[in-house]
Amino acid sequence: MSHIETELHQSVLEEQVRLIYRQGPVLILGALLCGAVVVFFQYRHTGDTLALWWLAAFALVTVLRLWRLAVYFRYGETHGSAQWWGRVFWAGTFVGGLIWSSWPLLFYDQMSREALMMVSTIVAGLIAISASSGAIYFPAFQSFSVPMALSFASAHIVSGQESMVLIGLLMLCFLAVSYYFALRGQQQFRELIRARFDNSELMRKLESEKLVAERAVIAKNRFLASASHDLRQPLHALRLFIGTLRNRERDPGQLQIIDDMEKSADALTSLFNSLLDMSRLDAETIEFSPEHLCVGEIFDRLRAQFGAQAKDKGLALGFEDNDLVCYSDPVLLERVLRNLVVNALQYTEKGEVRVSCEAGEGEMLLMSVTDTGIGIPEEFRDEVFNEFVQLGNEERDRDKGLGLGLSIVSKLCGLMGVELVMNSDVNTGTTFRMLLPRGESALTRTAQASARPLSVSGFRVMVIDDEAQVRQSMRYLLEEWGCDVQLAESARDALKIVALSNSWPSLIISDYRLRGKQRGIDAVFAIREAADTPIPAVIITGDTSPERLREVKRSGLELLHKPIDVAALRALLVNHRAEPHGQRKARADTRETLAAEAG
Repeated sequence: MSHIETELHQSVLEEQVRLIYRQGPVLILGALLCGAVVVFFQYRHTGDTLALWWLAAFALVTVLRLWRLAVYFRYGETHGSAQWWGRVFWAGTFVGGLIWSSWPLLFYDQMSREALMMVSTIVAGLIAISASSGAIYFPAFQSFSVPMALSFASAHIVSGQESMVLIGLLMLCFLAVSYYFALRGQQQFRELIRARFDNSELMRKLESEKLVAERAVIAKNRFLASASHDLRQPLHALRLFIGTLRNRERDPGQLQIIDDMEKSADALTSLFNSLLDMSRLDAETIEFSPEHLCVGEIFDRLRAQFGAQAKDKGLALGFEDNDLVCYSDPVLLERVLRNLVVNALQYTEKGEVRVSCEAGEGEMLLMSVTDTGIGIPEEFRDEVFNEFVQLGNEERDRDKGLGLGLSIVSKLCGLMGVELVMNSDVNTGTTFRMLLPRGESALTRTAQASARPLSVSGFRVMVIDDEAQVRQSMRYLLEEWGCDVQLAESARDALKIVALSNSWPSLIISDYRLRGKQRGIDAVFAIREAADTPIPAVIITGDTSPERLREVKRSGLELLHKPIDVAALRALLVNHRAEPHGQRKARADTRETLAAEAG
């Protein structure tokens, strides 16, 4: 027997002993009560005082047994083994059985046939009760019922009376049947106890595995957050430098090189943003904010974004023109459609990708993305919604992403309360469908570019970052747009600059992590306190950890993620200049533009 089996056997025995001791008071007092009834009838008919001495002896044994039960309940589980306490209980039942077996030897000849039948009935009842307890701890049945039943059955058979002989034989049969059921009952009971311990051990292992998995997830998030921050810093500066070069360069050949540089930076940014989306979903910092949206406007943006990519692959990319209006979150819905279109373009080599929206049942719209790609085998149709799962990309081609697209789609649909249905046939294509509530045309918001100043010339922006490279790249870009730029590497440095220039910034753009364990959030609030006014501020971070995202969210400051998209940054400045001091009542008008850096 292995060590594990030995431990399990010991645990089962301990449970048997514990349960039989719990039933002990009822069994012991029940046997004493039956003995008292028998003595009552015996003494009443014969007046033999020996019956009283028999009852006294049985009562003494009962008191000793109850005392041992009390000792077990107080010390048993910490003092003495289960085997020892089992033997103690066996000894008590054996003594009780011997006292009962002495009854026929002492009083059989004095009793009438009716009294013998009554006592035999009581003995049969004791055997039945003992058999039920024997299913818990079989030795207790053996030590009590066997000597008692054999003594009474033998006395009946030896008496020579036909009816008593029959009762004796029946008692032996009853003992045999009870013995069998008690033995079977104990086997089944031990199996139940064993199964319970097995389940407990399984649950313990599952809890342990769950803890390991949770720790692994935490470690993964910490690694991704740390790696993401360290890698986003140079990428952030690179995109700003590329934006500055594009504004300064006019030579077509040089612009082509800049375009190629920007495409490479965009590809890397896309990979980082996929990781960021998962962190934001894990952190539960994404909120569902539905609006009345023009479906055609969303389709126009997707057509402009993916038209060239589809053309390069020789695919037809179709968007159904319509004037339908849905009620959903503009950023989340566009992110879902973008991921579905990206997925369709990646896995379609010929044919088309089509995005459509049509009236559904009732007040619902049916939006679908259909491709003529390789399709998804049935056995993988649930798996493709897991993180980092890609079909047909064993070589891990970075151009095909990280395998997070459909996982993000699934989670975003869950956040929006939208059911996503997938139909796919291998070598034929795949269709994703979702039902969206119908919106009202009169309640849609259209960007009013003419109502906003397009120029940010003269707009005073303070940039707080502890890395000189990032500060300089921001300075080149912002000055190229005509902004008045103030650079600082800490809150104290920023306050000194303000004091020397005697002018407060119109907008603060601060990195989250500063030197000396300082945070950009603290720097912003320090400047606001000194200025005694809520200067608009934006926190920029490359950290994707859920804890960090929740922390910035609680601060109430706007959050952008590195590397920043140059167009999104300019839109940010335009919005803040149009609505100074952070009073951005029409935030929804530009949520799609501001979210582009996360897409």
